[in-house]
Amino acid sequence: MDKEFTEKVNFLKNIPIFEGLSNSALGKITGIIYSKKYPADELIFEEGKVGKALFIIYDGEVAITKASNGAEAKVIATHQKGAFFGEMALLEELPRSATTKTTKETTLFLIYKVKFDWFIEKDPRVGLKIIHNIAKVLSARLRETSNFFSKTL
Repeated sequence: MDKEFTEKVNFLKNIPIFEGLSNSALGKITGIIYSKKYPADELIFEEGKVGKALFIIYDGEVAITKASNGAEAKVIATHQKGAFFGEMALLEELPRSATTKTTKETTLFLIYKVKFDWFIEKDPRVGLKIIHNIAKVLSARLRETSNFFSKTL
């Protein structure tokens, strides 16, 4: 195995949506990952635009912003190496709920929905495990948001 492939597999092991996958399965996942380098202060996606990919931060940092009631967008989160965002785009192609920009030079791994759908057809067992893990992440994020709002009311 080449060094770059091994590094990707080892990196993916620590991403929650790939939890419980074998090295072999992670190796297959690397086949649908696209790597892209973004300069600092680069728009990755915009709130309201249809999502078509999941993003995993390989290196760098991004800020997630959200506009509300016509007010200026506020930073609601910053994410660094190992974090992922945009996972709902793998489940459905709907408008993004926030805007994401890099805060410094950033390398992202992208998984496009069309590639993911193809992957699920080829390896449904692994695809189902990833979807299950995405559901767990979304559930935890929803619970966290609900707890935040119940404390602020």
